[in-house]
Amino acid sequence: MKPLNDRVPIKVAEASDKTEAGVILTETTKEKPSIGTVVAVGPGSLDEEGKRHPLLVSAGSTVLYSKYAGSGMKGADGTNYIVLRVSDLMAELS
Repeated sequence: MKPLNDRVPIKVAEASDKTEAGVILTETTKEKPSIGTVVAVGPGSLDEEGKRHPLLVSAGSTVLYSKYAGSGMKGADGTNYIVLRVSDLMAELS
């Protein structure tokens, strides 16, 4: 997968099957995760003069992103991915 411009594909973290209290959740009640791992990064956005601005995240970074941002897709191996703009990232987790 080769992202363009300021796009970032993210491997979505698995949603938990249980609550902290031990209640088992069904597929429809699981909360959509908003944490994932950056798979690749695009070359960056172009400014008005045609210069590229590199992105501040790199492949392998764990990030927190906006819950309703991006476009989801399923990989050939069944893994869930989301592709979003770098501006939809809220934090890089350490």
